[in-house]
Amino acid sequence: MKYLIANWKMYTTTTEAVMLFADIQQGLRQRADAGKVMPLPIICPPFLSLALIRAFLDHALTRLGAQNCHWEPDGPYTGEISAPMLKELVDYVLVGHSERRAAGETDEQIANKVAAVAEAGLIPILFVGEEERATSAASQSEKRLIAGLSRANVEKHPILVVYEPTWAVGADRPADVTYVGEVVEYLKARMGDMGVPHPEVIYGGTVTAENVRQFADLKILDGVGATRASLNSGNFLAMVDQLGA
Repeated sequence: MKYLIANWKMYTTTTEAVMLFADIQQGLRQRADAGKVMPLPIICPPFLSLALIRAFLDHALTRLGAQNCHWEPDGPYTGEISAPMLKELVDYVLVGHSERRAAGETDEQIANKVAAVAEAGLIPILFVGEEERATSAASQSEKRLIAGLSRANVEKHPILVVYEPTWAVGADRPADVTYVGEVVEYLKARMGDMGVPHPEVIYGGTVTAENVRQFADLKILDGVGATRASLNSGNFLAMVDQLGA
């Protein structure tokens, strides 16, 4: 299990974000000093907190990610942030989250963002997944995968993919682990067909400290993503322990 992504969405003030990150990083340092095996946490706080957290981030323990960006490097786009602006602060950028799609983001815009992030030397984290439970889940996710990667040089630039079925976001429980494994295996095969040298796919959607172990045991997965569980340092570090075991 390689990655543990924390998407803090529109939670935490700057003060809360700094305190939460400090607690998490302290816990990671204690575990590293004890020689424990850990996944690589990628923390994605709100934009306002990125610079503050970056100032004391230990790159040996964790990474920072941004939750979104514009596809243009600069220009008259009031309120937007570009990939070059983020390069001094983060290593990763989330692209195509279901909440962004619900707000009107199109496949074309998402493809442009993936390409822009990759060209800026950052790693895009592309979200794909079906809207509702269906037997065509893999097909729906495949379409978003193909569209999202269509303008990026996937043979040259590393890209992470998150399989996050929309119906599992904020639900009472995650998708069935067998179901997740089948879809992830399909997506990895498709990425290989597209020329991705080392396909990596993460699962997101109501992952908590109570259920993460089942995903840790799923060998086809390269990590998991969490929101609610990552907003409490104790819960988040409990996930680190289970994924690293």
